[in-house]
Order: sequence, then structure tokens, then C-alpha cells
Amino acid sequence: MIDVWSTFDDIVDSFGPAINQIEHEADAIEDQVFITRVEDNQAFLRKIGYTRKNVMSLMRLLGGKADVLRAFTKRCTEDYEVTPHMDIALYLGDIQDHAVTMMNSLVHFDTMLSRSHSNYLAQLSIDNIDMGNRTNEFLSRVTVIATVIVPLNVICGLFGMNVKVPWGDDQNLNAFFGILGGILAFALLSVILARRFKYL
Repeated sequence: MIDVWSTFDDIVDSFGPAINQIEHEADAIEDQVFITRVEDNQAFLRKIGYTRKNVMSLMRLLGGKADVLRAFTKRCTEDYEVTPHMDIALYLGDIQDHAVTMMNSLVHFDTMLSRSHSNYLAQLSIDNIDMGNRTNEFLSRVTVIATVIVPLNVICGLFGMNVKVPWGDDQNLNAFFGILGGILAFALLSVILARRFKYL
């Protein structure tokens, strides 16, 4: 009977190193959720998925062990002539508690990983929204600048054609500087209005 108890103990103890490894991985993932670079998001999501897969595999393997131990302990405590009258039930109860504790740890790690996964996806979503807002702000500024430049281009284009231009026969540059001043005044007024209404 001692051999049975020893075998059960070895089986349950064999899960210990894997559970400790998962504990370290889950803690590392939880710490890295908010500091991981955007370039590493695929590797980080893969790491979360791989660790969760390991947790689920261990939960599946360890899940039935506590029930088997409970049933075996119950059989050992019944008063039959074929059952050994020893304190084996005490040892089996200890192993059962160990298996239940390991299972609870795995459930806790799965919850941690699930929360870390949700937090990381939320962080990616916030980063994408922030990037979209910055892109929209940049495009709105480009649009305002284009709105100011297009009318100026039209005016310059009209006076640059090979047709008779008003004030073209004058020998002084008053008309040229008047048009240039009008263009600059329009551009300055447009920029002032754009800043006032917070387009720039």
C-alpha cells in the first residue's frame, strides 16, 4: 500500500516544476502588458497564447487526479477485511490537498493570463485610437494649408497667362506689389482665422 501512496505522490509532485514555470511566465506576462513595444505585439500575443495552452493542458491532466484520490481515500477508510488498516488515508488526503492546491493555482494563473490578454488588447486598441487621432489632426492641418494655398495658386495662375492683364501696360510695379500684398493679406487672414477656430 505504501507503494501506491508513493506512486500517487510522485505523480502529483511531477506537476510541480511545470506549474512553477507557468507561474514565472504568468508573472512576467503580467508585468510586460503595459511596457511591451508595438513592434513586439505578435510575439507577445503568441507568448500569452502558448502559456494559456500550457495551463489548459496541465488543468486537463491534473483535473481528474483529485477525484481519483478522493475515491481511493474513501475506499481505504471503509471497514472491509480486504482494505489495509493503516493511516494511508491520512497520506492520501495530503496528496489530494496538494493536487487541489495545484489545480487552484492553475485556475489562478489562467485568470491572470486572461486578464493580461484583455489588458493588452485594450492597450493596443487605445494606441490605435491615439494614432488615428494624431493622423486626423495632421490631415486636418494639411487640409487647412491646402485651402489657403489653392486660391493663391489660382490668382497667380490667372495673372501668369499670356493674355492681356489689367495694369499690364503700366511701367511701375504698383500693381504687382498690390497683388502680392493682397495674396499675403489673404494668406495671413486665413492663418489667423484657422488658429482662432483651432484648425491649426
